[in-house]
Amino acid sequence: MSKELLSKMTLEEKIGQMLCFAFHGTEYNEQLKILIEDHHIGTIIHFARNIENLDQIYKLNKAIHEKSKYPMFIGLDHEGGMVRRVMEDITYLPGAMALSNATDEELYKIYNQTGKELKILGFNMNFMPSVDVNNNPYNPVINSRSYSDEPNMVSKRGGIAAVAMQDALVLPTLKHFPGHGNTSVDSHVGLPIVEDTLEQLFETELVPFKEIIKKDIDGVMVAHILYKKIDDELPSSLSYKVITNLLKEKLGYKKLVITDSLTMSAIYNRYSLKEIVEKGINAGNDIIMFCGKATLDEQETIINDFINLVKEGKIKEERINESVLKILKLKEKYKTNLGKNYLDKEFIKNNFNQEKELSKLLTKKSITAFVRNELLPINKNDKVLSVFPKINLATLVDNATNDCTTIGSILKCDEIIYDEKENNLENIVQNASKYDKIILATYNTNKDGYGCKIYNSLDKSKVICVALRSPYDIIHLGECYNYICSFDCTKESIKAISNALLTNEFSVKLPINLNIKK
Repeated sequence: MSKELLSKMTLEEKIGQMLCFAFHGTEYNEQLKILIEDHHIGTIIHFARNIENLDQIYKLNKAIHEKSKYPMFIGLDHEGGMVRRVMEDITYLPGAMALSNATDEELYKIYNQTGKELKILGFNMNFMPSVDVNNNPYNPVINSRSYSDEPNMVSKRGGIAAVAMQDALVLPTLKHFPGHGNTSVDSHVGLPIVEDTLEQLFETELVPFKEIIKKDIDGVMVAHILYKKIDDELPSSLSYKVITNLLKEKLGYKKLVITDSLTMSAIYNRYSLKEIVEKGINAGNDIIMFCGKATLDEQETIINDFINLVKEGKIKEERINESVLKILKLKEKYKTNLGKNYLDKEFIKNNFNQEKELSKLLTKKSITAFVRNELLPINKNDKVLSVFPKINLATLVDNATNDCTTIGSILKCDEIIYDEKENNLENIVQNASKYDKIILATYNTNKDGYGCKIYNSLDKSKVICVALRSPYDIIHLGECYNYICSFDCTKESIKAISNALLTNEFSVKLPINLNIKK
C-alpha cells in the first residue's frame, strides 16, 4: 500500500513528507491550510502556544488529519515535568529524573497512560524520551531531563518509557543522538563541541541508544553537536558520518530519523536554509524539523529550496523515495481516527487524568533528601520564612509559566520572592534573622548565581535548601545541612515538596552521583 501511494506522489508531495514545521495559532488557520493542503507538509509540531484546552486541541488536530491528502504525523514535546505541552486535565507526567524512584511497572503505566491520552487528542508522535546520559553536572539543557548519569540506568528507564509510548501507538523518538549529556552549551543558543572518541561514546553516550534500539523503537531524534572525533566539520544533525555511518550502519538502525529543530542557533546561525536542507537530507535524515520563527514566508523558502536542490541534482530523488516510503509505512502503523466532533465533559472525565493517584504517588516519591538534620520536619509552631526564586526558563524547550505556586503559598508561611534584578539581598538577610527556619529554594543556580549569594549570606544552620530543578545546585552552594531535590519546578512538584517538609517523608536514593561528602 505504501509503495503504491509513493508511486503516485509528485516530487513536491514527497518533499512535504520530509518536512516538519511549527505554526502559530490555536485553530485551523490560513498558515496550516497552505502548509497542509498546498504543500502537503507531513509533520506538524505543537507548542504550548497552540494549546488552550482538550476540546480545542482535539478539534484542531481533527481538522489537520482530515484536511491532509496524506496521513499526518502530529507531534509535540511531552517529556514530562517542565517539558510538557498539554498542561491541564491530562495525567500529570513528572520529568525523567523525577521518576527515578518509580518501579518499572509504575514507570510503564504512567508513560503508557500519557500516550493513550495524547493519542485520543490526535497526537501520534511524541519527541521523547531523552536518553542522554547526564555525565556533565554543568549541562545547562539536559540535566534533570535525563534519567541518570549512569548509562545502564538510562537504558533501562528510557527503554520502558519508549516502549510504553509506542504501545499506545504514539511514535517516540529517542533523543538526542548521539548524546547531549556531556555538554556545557545549550544547542538552542550555541554549538556544543564534544572531544570524546568513538570508543568513549560507546562506553557512555551511545549505550542507551544501542540498547533501546534493540526494542524495535520506531524513532530517533538527532542533536546539533559537533563530535570532533567523528566529524570535525559538521554538527551531528547534518553529518553523514554520524547519521548514516554511525547510526544506520554501525548501530544497524533502520527506522525513522528526525532532526531536532534546525532553527536552533547551533545550526541556524551557521548555515543558510538551503545549506541546512541539502546537508540534512544528504546526511540521512528522514524528516528535517524547523520551528523557530515559524513564519509562512520562511517555511515556503525552505520548501522551494528543497525543490530547487532536487532540480539542481544536489539531492537525489532516490534518497527522497527511501525516506518517504519509510514515513508512509510508519504512518500506516500510527494512523489516527478521530470519530467525535468534539470532547464533552463526560468524555473527558472518563478518558483523561486516569492515573491521578499514581501520578501523585510518583511525584511524592520524587522528592529526595540528600542530607537532612533535626531542622526537619517543619512544625506548626516554627517561625518559618520561605525564600523563593522568580522562575525564569531554564532552557528554551521548557514551558513558560505564569503559575504562582510557591512553597510559601502552600505552607502559608512568610515568603520573599528573590530576583537578582531587584537586588533584594539586604532585605532578605535582615528579615531572615527573625525566623527559626529558612527554606531557600534554588533554581539552576551556579557559583556566581544569586541563589548562592543569598545562601552564603544566611545563617546556614537555619537553612533548608530545596533544589527545584537541578540536583547539582549543591555543587555551587557548598556545605548544606539540609538539601532536598525535586527535579521539577511544577505546581505538582512544589505541592509535594511542601508536604514532605511537614511530614519529613522523603526518598533517599538519588539517580546521580553528586560526589559530595554528606
